[in-house]
Amino acid sequence: MERYTDTQLMDGILHSDSQVINFIYKKFYGKVESFLVGKGGNPEHLKDVFQEAMFVIYKKVNDKGLILTCSFSTYLFAVCKNIWMHDLRKNRYQTIEDSSLDVLTEEVEQDEDMQDNLKALYRFHFSKLSEDCQKLLQMHFNRVPLADIQQSFGYSSEHYTSDRKYRCKQSLYKRIINDPKYKKILADG
Repeated sequence: MERYTDTQLMDGILHSDSQVINFIYKKFYGKVESFLVGKGGNPEHLKDVFQEAMFVIYKKVNDKGLILTCSFSTYLFAVCKNIWMHDLRKNRYQTIEDSSLDVLTEEVEQDEDMQDNLKALYRFHFSKLSEDCQKLLQMHFNRVPLADIQQSFGYSSEHYTSDRKYRCKQSLYKRIINDPKYKKILADG
């Protein structure tokens, strides 16, 4: 089976690359299915959950230039689990015991160290950004409206503010993925 980097997987989703999408289904669908069915989930409902998760990831990559702080598989699993739990809370599907909601798959447990390493790498590179970029991204991550960010920085327009935010995110993203530690963390994960 072919291997793809996390970036290639996200690009494949964004560009509707059928080879990448087929790879994602072959590689990850069974793992998600095992977990959800093992917790009382309906296999028929799983198809909807997985499809919705792929759409959510597509929207996030397309709208915001998603920057992963964990592996793609961990992120996909978390999105599927969150969609499934949301549906359970809405009582559209069979409920399960609350204690089982906290159980993670073995893969996710193994990824905890990798996530910690990626978060540390993220914090390191975030601290190397300009003070303005750090402040702008922090406001963005805290869901401060774009108009408020514009006013805070005295930028001339929301369009410029949005462009500046994008450039800061891209700078952070490039710093992280070009760091040899990033590739080592992914390889060890």
